[in-house]
Amino acid sequence: MNAPGASRGFTLLEMLVVIVLMSIGIAVVGFGLHKGLQQAADRQLLGQMVQALRTTRSAAIISGQPRETTFDLNHRTFKAPGERAQQWPIEVGVQLNTAADLDAAVAFYPDGSSSGGNLQVFQGERRWRIDVGWLTGSVKSRSLP
Repeated sequence: MNAPGASRGFTLLEMLVVIVLMSIGIAVVGFGLHKGLQQAADRQLLGQMVQALRTTRSAAIISGQPRETTFDLNHRTFKAPGERAQQWPIEVGVQLNTAADLDAAVAFYPDGSSSGGNLQVFQGERRWRIDVGWLTGSVKSRSLP
């Protein structure tokens, strides 16, 4: 039994254990949230690149004139015709493989075909590839192992 004047409450040790457990939980949630936000930003960048390429293909078909999506690897930007240039973050690397005479661009033609090629996008250990079919002009992205 407790003495009549004894107070019921938590000891300092119990309070410290609870505070430590809460800190660990908050750190785990914060790390997971940061990682999720980074993955969302990566997917958004890939989506913007794919959209620029698809917009260029549509513009070539509609106008009846060849159109190009250009990539400036030094300034980390890409641009579809009639759109503003978009920049990717400095920590994201891009390698562009296209026809030699186009430099850093992917051309699309009025019949829907293209010059073909691919882009490899990487950040740390994560890698993606955007393929542009030369015959059909199709644009597809996928994650690389």
